[in-house]
Amino acid sequence: MFSILCAGQNILLEEPAELIVMLESRKELNFKKGRNVKAWSIQLITTKDKYLVIQKKEEFLNDYENAKVDWTYEQPYYRLNVGAFYTKLEATAALQRFVDKYPDAYVFKNNMAKASDF
Repeated sequence: MFSILCAGQNILLEEPAELIVMLESRKELNFKKGRNVKAWSIQLITTKDKYLVIQKKEEFLNDYENAKVDWTYEQPYYRLNVGAFYTKLEATAALQRFVDKYPDAYVFKNNMAKASDF
């Protein structure tokens, strides 16, 4: 139940119990272990050198210690990806922070993101 004061009048909103149950089960489904969701991410580098991608990951974490960054391997390339964003606009805004140090970085649609990455 919510109470909102609007133009001097108190408005009372009640949520049906069914809605609360639906929202809780949706939240549980979204955070189910191993479930992938669609998101936007930033690819910082692409290389064939595994050790370079590991080194760049460590450098990135030194600069941005709370960031969600990980590398993936899709033959023959290693890719260093950062973040999970709901919209392309959010990802593009975040890209501006990294483009000086990673000039080849770009935003891409990430179908393998985890709900916990947000």
